[in-house]
Amino acid sequence: MSGETAAPSRVSTGLRFVYCKRAWLGALHLLLAPWWALLTAFATVAGLVGSLVSLPLVLLGVPLFVLTGDVLISAARSESTWFRRVFGVHIRISPRTVPSGTSLLGAARSLLTDSGFWQLTAYNVVRLPLAWLTLVAPLLAVVLGYYLVQEPLRMAFVENAQPELAFLASPSTLAVNGPLCVVLGLTLVLGSPLLWRILSNVHIGLAQLLLRGSKMHELTERVSELEVSRAATVDSVEAERRRIERDLHDGAQQRLVSLAMTLGRARSKKDNDPDGASALLEQAHNEAKEAITELRDLVRGLHPPVLADRGLDAALSGLAARSPVPVTVRYDVSDRPPRTIEAIAYFMVAEALTNIARHADASKVVVGVERSGVVLRITVRDNGSGGAFMRPGHGLAGLVDRASGVDGTLAVHSPVGGPTTLTMELPCES
Repeated sequence: MSGETAAPSRVSTGLRFVYCKRAWLGALHLLLAPWWALLTAFATVAGLVGSLVSLPLVLLGVPLFVLTGDVLISAARSESTWFRRVFGVHIRISPRTVPSGTSLLGAARSLLTDSGFWQLTAYNVVRLPLAWLTLVAPLLAVVLGYYLVQEPLRMAFVENAQPELAFLASPSTLAVNGPLCVVLGLTLVLGSPLLWRILSNVHIGLAQLLLRGSKMHELTERVSELEVSRAATVDSVEAERRRIERDLHDGAQQRLVSLAMTLGRARSKKDNDPDGASALLEQAHNEAKEAITELRDLVRGLHPPVLADRGLDAALSGLAARSPVPVTVRYDVSDRPPRTIEAIAYFMVAEALTNIARHADASKVVVGVERSGVVLRITVRDNGSGGAFMRPGHGLAGLVDRASGVDGTLAVHSPVGGPTTLTMELPCES
Protein backbone atom coordinates (compact mmCIF):
# COMPACT_ATOMS: atom_id res chain seq x y z
CA MET A 1 0.00 0.00 0.00
CA SER A 2 2.81 2.40 0.75
CA GLY A 3 4.16 1.98 -2.75
CA GLU A 4 0.73 2.73 -4.25
CA THR A 5 0.28 5.96 -2.29
CA ALA A 6 3.84 7.23 -2.87
CA ALA A 7 3.53 7.44 -6.66
CA PRO A 8 0.62 9.93 -6.74
CA SER A 9 2.47 11.99 -4.16
CA ARG A 10 5.54 12.18 -6.39
CA VAL A 11 3.40 13.05 -9.41
CA SER A 12 1.64 15.77 -7.45
CA THR A 13 4.96 17.18 -6.27
CA GLY A 14 6.29 17.19 -9.83
CA LEU A 15 3.23 19.00 -11.15
CA ARG A 16 3.48 21.61 -8.41
CA PHE A 17 7.15 22.13 -9.29
CA VAL A 18 6.40 22.65 -13.00
CA TYR A 19 3.22 24.73 -12.65
CA CYS A 20 4.12 26.74 -9.56
CA LYS A 21 4.10 30.51 -9.14
CA ARG A 22 7.85 30.61 -9.75
CA ALA A 23 7.41 29.30 -13.31
CA TRP A 24 4.83 31.95 -14.21
CA LEU A 25 7.01 34.67 -12.72
CA GLY A 26 9.83 33.32 -14.88
CA ALA A 27 7.61 33.65 -17.96
CA LEU A 28 6.81 37.25 -17.03
CA HIS A 29 10.51 37.98 -16.65
CA LEU A 30 11.33 36.42 -20.03
CA LEU A 31 8.65 38.57 -21.69
CA LEU A 32 9.86 41.84 -20.17
CA ALA A 33 13.64 41.23 -20.17
CA PRO A 34 14.28 41.76 -23.94
CA TRP A 35 12.77 45.24 -23.95
CA TRP A 36 14.60 46.28 -20.79
CA ALA A 37 17.81 44.77 -22.20
CA LEU A 38 17.33 46.70 -25.45
CA LEU A 39 16.91 49.95 -23.52
CA THR A 40 19.93 49.44 -21.25
CA ALA A 41 22.15 48.19 -24.11
CA PHE A 42 21.25 51.25 -26.18
CA ALA A 43 22.03 53.53 -23.22
CA THR A 44 25.35 51.74 -22.70
CA VAL A 45 26.54 51.85 -26.30
CA ALA A 46 25.20 55.33 -27.03
CA GLY A 47 26.64 56.78 -23.83
CA LEU A 48 30.10 55.23 -24.19
CA VAL A 49 30.40 55.91 -27.92
CA GLY A 50 29.11 59.45 -27.45
CA SER A 51 31.59 60.03 -24.64
CA LEU A 52 34.47 58.67 -26.72
CA VAL A 53 33.56 60.71 -29.82
CA SER A 54 33.15 63.91 -27.82
CA LEU A 55 36.25 63.27 -25.68
CA PRO A 56 38.19 66.15 -27.31
CA LEU A 57 35.44 68.42 -26.00
CA VAL A 58 36.11 67.81 -22.32
CA LEU A 59 33.14 69.88 -21.22
CA LEU A 60 30.85 67.52 -23.15
CA GLY A 61 32.58 64.12 -23.11
CA VAL A 62 33.29 63.88 -19.38
CA PRO A 63 29.76 64.85 -18.18
CA LEU A 64 28.24 62.44 -20.72
CA PHE A 65 30.44 59.61 -19.43
CA VAL A 66 29.51 60.33 -15.81
CA LEU A 67 25.82 60.56 -16.75
CA THR A 68 26.07 57.20 -18.54
CA GLY A 69 27.57 55.65 -15.42
CA ASP A 70 24.82 57.05 -13.20
CA VAL A 71 22.12 55.75 -15.56
CA LEU A 72 23.62 52.25 -15.74
CA ILE A 73 24.13 52.00 -11.98
CA SER A 74 20.53 53.15 -11.35
CA ALA A 75 19.28 50.59 -13.88
CA ALA A 76 21.33 47.85 -12.17
CA ARG A 77 19.84 48.74 -8.79
CA SER A 78 16.35 48.59 -10.29
CA GLU A 79 17.16 45.11 -11.61
CA SER A 80 18.46 44.07 -8.21
CA THR A 81 15.17 45.20 -6.65
CA TRP A 82 13.25 43.26 -9.31
CA PHE A 83 15.19 40.03 -8.66
CA ARG A 84 14.73 40.41 -4.90
CA ARG A 85 11.01 41.13 -4.98
CA VAL A 86 10.05 38.69 -7.75
CA PHE A 87 12.45 35.77 -7.21
CA GLY A 88 13.71 36.39 -3.66
CA VAL A 89 17.32 36.59 -4.89
CA HIS A 90 19.47 39.29 -3.32
CA ILE A 91 22.16 40.65 -5.65
CA ARG A 92 24.58 43.22 -4.28
CA ILE A 93 25.40 45.83 -6.91
CA SER A 94 29.15 46.38 -7.19
CA PRO A 95 29.45 49.93 -8.66
CA ARG A 96 29.57 52.64 -6.03
CA THR A 97 27.92 56.02 -6.17
CA VAL A 98 30.36 58.91 -6.39
CA PRO A 99 30.39 60.97 -3.17
CA SER A 100 28.67 64.33 -3.38
CA GLY A 101 31.03 67.25 -3.97
CA THR A 102 33.36 65.23 -6.22
CA SER A 103 34.38 67.01 -9.40
CA LEU A 104 33.35 65.69 -12.80
CA LEU A 105 36.91 64.61 -13.53
CA GLY A 106 37.07 62.83 -10.19
CA ALA A 107 33.75 61.08 -10.87
CA ALA A 108 34.93 60.02 -14.33
CA ARG A 109 38.21 58.74 -12.87
CA SER A 110 36.29 56.77 -10.24
CA LEU A 111 34.17 55.10 -12.93
CA LEU A 112 37.17 54.35 -15.15
CA THR A 113 38.96 52.55 -12.33
CA ASP A 114 35.85 50.77 -11.07
CA SER A 115 35.88 47.15 -12.24
CA GLY A 116 32.23 46.84 -11.27
CA PHE A 117 31.27 49.51 -13.79
CA TRP A 118 32.97 47.67 -16.64
CA GLN A 119 31.38 44.39 -15.56
CA LEU A 120 28.05 46.19 -15.63
CA THR A 121 28.83 47.42 -19.15
CA ALA A 122 29.64 43.86 -20.23
CA TYR A 123 26.44 42.63 -18.58
CA ASN A 124 24.27 45.05 -20.56
CA VAL A 125 25.93 44.06 -23.84
CA VAL A 126 25.89 40.28 -23.27
CA ARG A 127 22.40 40.23 -21.79
CA LEU A 128 20.76 41.71 -24.94
CA PRO A 129 21.16 38.68 -27.28
CA LEU A 130 20.56 36.32 -24.36
CA ALA A 131 17.27 38.03 -23.49
CA TRP A 132 15.95 37.77 -27.04
CA LEU A 133 17.15 34.18 -27.39
CA THR A 134 15.41 33.16 -24.16
CA LEU A 135 12.22 34.84 -25.37
CA VAL A 136 12.22 33.27 -28.84
CA ALA A 137 13.21 29.74 -27.75
CA PRO A 138 10.17 29.09 -25.50
CA LEU A 139 7.83 30.61 -28.09
CA LEU A 140 9.27 28.38 -30.81
CA ALA A 141 8.94 25.37 -28.51
CA VAL A 142 5.25 26.10 -27.90
CA VAL A 143 4.56 26.75 -31.60
CA LEU A 144 6.41 23.58 -32.63
CA GLY A 145 4.57 21.56 -29.99
CA TYR A 146 1.21 22.87 -31.19
CA TYR A 147 2.13 22.04 -34.79
CA LEU A 148 3.25 18.51 -33.89
CA VAL A 149 -0.05 17.89 -32.06
CA GLN A 150 -2.45 19.31 -34.64
CA GLU A 151 -0.79 17.90 -37.77
CA PRO A 152 -1.44 14.16 -37.04
CA LEU A 153 -4.94 14.98 -35.79
CA ARG A 154 -5.68 16.97 -38.93
CA MET A 155 -4.39 14.16 -41.15
CA ALA A 156 -6.44 11.57 -39.25
CA PHE A 157 -9.79 13.39 -39.02
CA VAL A 158 -9.89 15.89 -41.92
CA GLU A 159 -10.85 14.32 -45.24
CA ASN A 160 -8.43 14.84 -48.15
CA ALA A 161 -6.01 16.75 -45.90
CA GLN A 162 -2.60 17.34 -47.46
CA PRO A 163 0.41 16.41 -45.28
CA GLU A 164 2.98 19.08 -44.46
CA LEU A 165 5.35 16.65 -42.75
CA ALA A 166 6.98 14.00 -44.95
CA PHE A 167 6.97 11.30 -42.28
CA LEU A 168 3.14 11.56 -42.05
CA ALA A 169 2.52 11.35 -45.80
CA SER A 170 1.13 7.79 -45.96
CA PRO A 171 -1.44 6.03 -43.76
CA SER A 172 1.18 3.57 -42.53
CA THR A 173 3.64 6.28 -41.46
CA LEU A 174 0.79 8.28 -39.95
CA ALA A 175 -0.24 5.30 -37.79
CA VAL A 176 3.32 4.83 -36.53
CA ASN A 177 4.66 8.39 -36.31
CA GLY A 178 1.41 10.20 -35.50
CA PRO A 179 1.18 9.18 -31.80
CA LEU A 180 4.88 9.98 -31.35
CA CYS A 181 4.32 13.47 -32.77
CA VAL A 182 1.35 14.03 -30.44
CA VAL A 183 3.31 12.90 -27.38
CA LEU A 184 6.31 15.06 -28.32
CA GLY A 185 4.09 18.06 -29.03
CA LEU A 186 2.21 17.74 -25.75
CA THR A 187 5.55 17.43 -23.93
CA LEU A 188 6.78 20.67 -25.50
CA VAL A 189 3.57 22.56 -24.74
CA LEU A 190 2.84 21.23 -21.26
CA GLY A 191 6.50 21.28 -20.22
CA SER A 192 7.08 24.88 -21.31
CA PRO A 193 6.70 26.26 -17.72
CA LEU A 194 9.73 24.20 -16.74
CA LEU A 195 11.65 25.76 -19.63
CA TRP A 196 10.59 29.24 -18.45
CA ARG A 197 11.90 28.46 -15.01
CA ILE A 198 15.25 27.19 -16.32
CA LEU A 199 15.79 30.16 -18.64
CA SER A 200 14.89 32.70 -15.96
CA ASN A 201 17.50 31.03 -13.75
CA VAL A 202 20.02 31.66 -16.55
CA HIS A 203 19.19 35.39 -16.31
CA ILE A 204 19.62 35.30 -12.54
CA GLY A 205 22.95 33.48 -12.85
CA LEU A 206 24.28 36.03 -15.35
CA ALA A 207 23.24 38.91 -13.09
CA GLN A 208 24.88 37.26 -10.07
CA LEU A 209 28.07 36.71 -12.08
CA LEU A 210 28.49 40.21 -13.55
CA LEU A 211 26.66 42.60 -11.26
CA ARG A 212 28.42 41.62 -8.05
CA GLY A 213 31.87 42.62 -9.26
CA SER A 214 35.19 41.44 -7.93
CA LYS A 215 35.50 39.82 -4.52
CA MET A 216 37.87 42.54 -3.28
CA HIS A 217 35.48 45.27 -4.38
CA GLU A 218 32.58 43.52 -2.69
CA LEU A 219 34.55 43.10 0.54
CA THR A 220 35.54 46.79 0.52
CA GLU A 221 31.93 47.88 0.16
CA ARG A 222 30.87 45.37 2.77
CA VAL A 223 33.33 46.79 5.30
CA SER A 224 32.04 50.31 4.66
CA GLU A 225 28.44 49.21 5.11
CA LEU A 226 29.28 47.33 8.29
CA GLU A 227 30.92 50.42 9.76
CA VAL A 228 27.75 52.41 9.18
CA SER A 229 25.41 49.67 10.40
CA ARG A 230 27.60 49.04 13.47
CA ALA A 231 27.36 52.69 14.47
CA ALA A 232 23.59 52.64 13.93
CA THR A 233 23.27 49.43 15.97
CA VAL A 234 25.33 50.89 18.83
CA ASP A 235 23.11 53.98 18.87
CA SER A 236 20.00 51.80 18.82
CA VAL A 237 21.24 49.66 21.71
CA GLU A 238 22.16 52.78 23.72
CA ALA A 239 18.68 54.23 23.15
CA GLU A 240 17.15 50.91 24.21
CA ARG A 241 19.27 50.91 27.39
CA ARG A 242 18.11 54.42 28.27
CA ARG A 243 14.50 53.37 27.68
CA ILE A 244 14.88 50.38 30.01
CA GLU A 245 16.45 52.58 32.69
CA ARG A 246 13.61 55.08 32.33
CA ASP A 247 10.97 52.36 32.52
CA LEU A 248 12.59 50.86 35.61
CA HIS A 249 12.96 54.23 37.30
CA ASP A 250 9.48 55.52 36.51
CA GLY A 251 7.66 52.20 36.88
CA ALA A 252 8.86 49.21 38.86
CA GLN A 253 11.31 51.18 41.03
CA GLN A 254 8.61 53.62 42.13
CA ARG A 255 6.31 50.70 42.89
CA LEU A 256 8.95 49.02 45.02
CA VAL A 257 9.73 52.25 46.90
CA SER A 258 6.03 52.71 47.61
CA LEU A 259 5.79 49.07 48.66
CA ALA A 260 8.68 49.49 51.14
CA MET A 261 7.11 52.63 52.61
CA THR A 262 3.73 50.92 52.98
CA LEU A 263 5.31 47.92 54.71
CA GLY A 264 7.17 50.27 57.05
CA ARG A 265 3.93 52.02 57.99
CA ALA A 266 2.23 48.67 58.54
CA ARG A 267 5.03 47.50 60.82
CA SER A 268 4.79 50.66 62.93
CA LYS A 269 1.02 50.09 63.40
CA LYS A 270 0.98 46.35 64.00
CA ASP A 271 0.86 46.77 67.82
CA ASN A 272 -1.25 49.93 68.29
CA ASP A 273 -3.57 49.69 65.24
CA PRO A 274 -3.95 46.11 63.95
CA ASP A 275 -6.83 47.02 61.62
CA GLY A 276 -4.82 49.84 60.02
CA ALA A 277 -1.83 47.53 59.68
CA SER A 278 -4.01 44.94 57.93
CA ALA A 279 -5.28 47.58 55.48
CA LEU A 280 -1.72 48.69 54.76
CA LEU A 281 -0.64 45.07 54.23
CA GLU A 282 -3.50 44.63 51.74
CA GLN A 283 -2.35 47.78 49.94
CA ALA A 284 1.24 46.51 49.93
CA HIS A 285 0.07 43.21 48.50
CA ASN A 286 -1.67 45.01 45.62
CA GLU A 287 1.41 47.16 45.00
CA ALA A 288 3.59 44.06 44.91
CA LYS A 289 1.33 42.47 42.27
CA GLU A 290 1.39 45.67 40.19
CA ALA A 291 5.19 45.76 40.42
CA ILE A 292 5.37 42.13 39.27
CA THR A 293 3.07 42.96 36.34
CA GLU A 294 5.24 45.92 35.31
CA LEU A 295 8.41 43.84 35.55
CA ARG A 296 6.78 41.09 33.52
CA ASP A 297 5.78 43.61 30.83
CA LEU A 298 9.30 45.01 30.83
CA VAL A 299 10.81 41.54 30.40
CA ARG A 300 8.31 40.78 27.64
CA GLY A 301 9.47 43.96 25.92
CA LEU A 302 13.08 42.77 26.08
CA HIS A 303 12.43 39.28 24.73
CA PRO A 304 9.07 37.57 25.21
CA PRO A 305 9.37 33.95 26.38
CA VAL A 306 6.78 32.78 23.84
CA LEU A 307 9.04 34.01 21.03
CA ALA A 308 11.88 31.78 22.21
CA ASP A 309 9.66 28.80 23.02
CA ARG A 310 7.08 28.75 20.21
CA GLY A 311 8.39 31.06 17.53
CA LEU A 312 7.33 34.20 15.71
CA ASP A 313 3.84 33.01 14.75
CA ALA A 314 2.74 32.46 18.35
CA ALA A 315 4.44 35.68 19.53
CA LEU A 316 2.62 37.76 16.90
CA SER A 317 -0.68 36.11 17.85
CA GLY A 318 -0.02 37.20 21.42
CA LEU A 319 0.61 40.78 20.28
CA ALA A 320 -2.60 40.72 18.26
CA ALA A 321 -4.59 39.46 21.26
CA ARG A 322 -3.30 42.29 23.48
CA SER A 323 -3.74 45.04 20.89
CA PRO A 324 -6.65 47.46 21.50
CA VAL A 325 -7.10 47.64 17.70
CA PRO A 326 -8.37 44.44 15.99
CA VAL A 327 -5.42 42.70 14.33
CA THR A 328 -5.39 39.94 11.70
CA VAL A 329 -2.16 37.94 11.42
CA ARG A 330 -1.32 36.15 8.17
CA TYR A 331 1.75 34.00 8.71
CA ASP A 332 3.05 32.03 5.71
CA VAL A 333 6.53 30.77 6.63
CA SER A 334 7.19 27.04 6.67
CA ASP A 335 10.68 26.96 8.21
CA ARG A 336 11.38 28.89 11.40
CA PRO A 337 13.65 31.91 10.80
CA PRO A 338 16.83 32.49 12.83
CA ARG A 339 16.25 33.77 16.38
CA THR A 340 17.79 37.19 15.70
CA ILE A 341 15.56 37.72 12.67
CA GLU A 342 12.51 36.62 14.66
CA ALA A 343 13.31 39.11 17.42
CA ILE A 344 13.71 42.02 14.99
CA ALA A 345 10.47 41.11 13.22
CA TYR A 346 8.64 40.84 16.54
CA PHE A 347 9.78 44.25 17.78
CA MET A 348 8.93 45.83 14.42
CA VAL A 349 5.35 44.58 14.70
CA ALA A 350 5.13 45.50 18.40
CA GLU A 351 6.34 49.07 17.73
CA ALA A 352 3.97 49.40 14.78
CA LEU A 353 0.95 48.22 16.78
CA THR A 354 1.83 50.58 19.62
CA ASN A 355 2.03 53.55 17.25
CA ILE A 356 -1.23 52.56 15.56
CA ALA A 357 -3.05 52.34 18.89
CA ARG A 358 -1.74 55.75 19.97
CA HIS A 359 -1.82 57.84 16.80
CA ALA A 360 -3.42 56.17 13.79
CA ASP A 361 -7.13 56.23 14.69
CA ALA A 362 -7.45 52.87 12.89
CA SER A 363 -10.19 50.27 13.19
CA LYS A 364 -8.27 47.28 11.82
CA VAL A 365 -4.71 46.13 11.20
CA VAL A 366 -3.37 43.34 8.97
CA VAL A 367 0.04 41.84 9.75
CA GLY A 368 1.57 39.68 7.03
CA VAL A 369 4.70 37.55 7.27
CA GLU A 370 5.99 35.65 4.26
CA ARG A 371 9.27 34.25 3.05
CA SER A 372 10.44 34.69 -0.53
CA GLY A 373 13.69 32.88 -1.14
CA VAL A 374 16.18 34.22 1.40
CA VAL A 375 14.09 37.28 2.27
CA LEU A 376 11.63 37.42 5.19
CA ARG A 377 9.07 40.13 4.43
CA ILE A 378 6.91 41.57 7.22
CA THR A 379 4.14 44.05 6.42
CA VAL A 380 1.87 45.94 8.81
CA ARG A 381 -1.05 47.74 7.18
CA ASP A 382 -3.73 49.78 8.94
CA ASN A 383 -6.71 51.80 7.73
CA GLY A 384 -5.92 54.82 9.91
CA SER A 385 -5.38 58.48 9.14
CA GLY A 386 -1.84 58.08 7.73
CA GLY A 387 0.85 60.73 7.80
CA ALA A 388 3.41 58.58 9.64
CA PHE A 389 7.08 59.27 9.04
CA MET A 390 10.43 58.40 10.58
CA ARG A 391 11.97 60.92 12.96
CA PRO A 392 15.46 60.58 14.46
CA GLY A 393 15.37 59.16 17.95
CA HIS A 394 11.84 57.76 17.67
CA GLY A 395 10.56 54.21 17.38
CA LEU A 396 10.55 53.76 13.61
CA ALA A 397 14.06 55.18 13.27
CA GLY A 398 15.22 52.68 15.89
CA LEU A 399 13.67 49.87 13.87
CA VAL A 400 15.58 51.04 10.79
CA ASP A 401 18.78 50.77 12.82
CA ARG A 402 17.80 47.27 14.02
CA ALA A 403 17.11 46.15 10.45
CA SER A 404 20.32 47.65 9.03
CA GLY A 405 22.32 45.75 11.64
CA VAL A 406 21.44 42.51 9.80
CA ASP A 407 21.40 43.99 6.25
CA GLY A 408 17.64 44.49 6.36
CA THR A 409 15.45 47.39 5.23
CA LEU A 410 12.35 49.17 6.51
CA ALA A 411 10.05 51.18 4.24
CA VAL A 412 7.15 53.39 5.35
CA HIS A 413 4.31 54.30 2.98
CA SER A 414 1.83 56.54 4.76
CA PRO A 415 0.04 59.18 2.68
CA VAL A 416 -2.13 61.67 4.54
CA GLY A 417 -5.56 60.09 4.90
CA GLY A 418 -4.11 56.58 4.94
CA PRO A 419 -3.67 53.73 4.68
CA THR A 420 -0.25 53.20 6.27
CA THR A 421 1.96 50.29 5.29
CA LEU A 422 5.23 49.35 6.96
CA THR A 423 7.37 46.85 5.08
CA MET A 424 10.46 45.27 6.59
CA GLU A 425 12.66 42.92 4.60
CA LEU A 426 15.22 40.84 6.49
CA PRO A 427 17.78 38.37 5.11
CA CYS A 428 16.81 34.89 6.19
CA GLU A 429 19.48 32.42 5.14
CA SER A 430 18.57 28.76 5.63
